[in-house]
Amino acid sequence: MVGKLHIDMTGVDATNVSSAATASILRRSRESRRHSLSEMEDDGTVRTISLYRKETVIGRDPEAHIHLSSKRASRQHAFFRVHGTDCLLVDNDSLHGVRLNGVKVHSAVLHDGDVIQAGDNVFVYHED
Repeated sequence: MVGKLHIDMTGVDATNVSSAATASILRRSRESRRHSLSEMEDDGTVRTISLYRKETVIGRDPEAHIHLSSKRASRQHAFFRVHGTDCLLVDNDSLHGVRLNGVKVHSAVLHDGDVIQAGDNVFVYHED
């Protein structure tokens, strides 16, 4: 059963409420977040990749924003899409797929510390 909500506004003087105050109440505040990936290189150094674009392509294609050298990676294997404070990982119907924390996924919202595997490359997702 859905209850009804009734608010009695009798006696409320709305002329004293500023439009800025109203706008701040109505607008949901969103923090901005920085999204990045880290990858362990063969020599033991860590490569950090900033996901600052609205959409970042990952794959073997030389034009991909994040180039993968793995033969198991497709030319445009997957992409990261930043929307508001969220970062979404989307498999681009690649042959070998994308794994998130060991599970093959088509798409997922990422969380700090998630492990992403595309081809033979393994990344850790970070947000701050």
